Amino acid sequence: MKVSVQKYDPSIDKEPYLEEFEVPYHKNMTLLEALVYINDNLAPIVFDYSCRGRDCGRCAMALDGTPCLACVTLVKEDGDNVITSLPGFPIVRDLVVDKTKVTSRVQQIMARKRAKPLTLDEINAPVDPEIYNKMNPLEQCARCCVCTAACPVVAEMGLKKFVGPTQMIAIGLRYYDPYDQGDRVVEAVQGGLFNCIQCGTCTSVCKALEIDHLSVWADLRAAAEERGLA
Repeated sequence: MKVSVQKYDPSIDKEPYLEEFEVPYHKNMTLLEALVYINDNLAPIVFDYSCRGRDCGRCAMALDGTPCLACVTLVKEDGDNVITSLPGFPIVRDLVVDKTKVTSRVQQIMARKRAKPLTLDEINAPVDPEIYNKMNPLEQCARCCVCTAACPVVAEMGLKKFVGPTQMIAIGLRYYDPYDQGDRVVEAVQGGLFNCIQCGTCTSVCKALEIDHLSVWADLRAAAEERGLA
């Protein structure tokens, strides 16, 4: 099986380039397995991974131009299998990128906003099942940024016009959160909620299959329209 891997060392290379390898194929071989084989047997490659099961988000990259998680993305025996770094993020080395421009902002969003500390009565109060069913899928987000890398609006307009699906999912989670007192609707609108073109690319590339991005956007938009913020 042919596999082409992006190589790039910013200290010596002017730009990224591809190096081609022959890898023995087996049925249902993942992109991560192919990379591990190359690194262990053919040539060193700088890439990152941990959980091997879509939880950590560290193996985000692109296969044939499509952002993906290497641990759960299959290579093709007769395919091109061109492996490059996650689009739209600065390359640190080979397939490792710096995602802090998104992940640091997600960390800020995820911090609950409260006027007063939580009370025991609030903590012990039962959670509305409908709210729980909306929140629980969003907890599966690995902050891998695959959805943001694939978003055509982010590619066209940049993160200042639309913060991207990764950040918007974090806003949505705190919007549903009964313990959060921040105005997440305003935050979503200011983050470019209405610049989203509702194409569904974020859902199509996301490996957290529990997440329905467009339903979250719909709830946030409905809340914004109700308040005259559209």
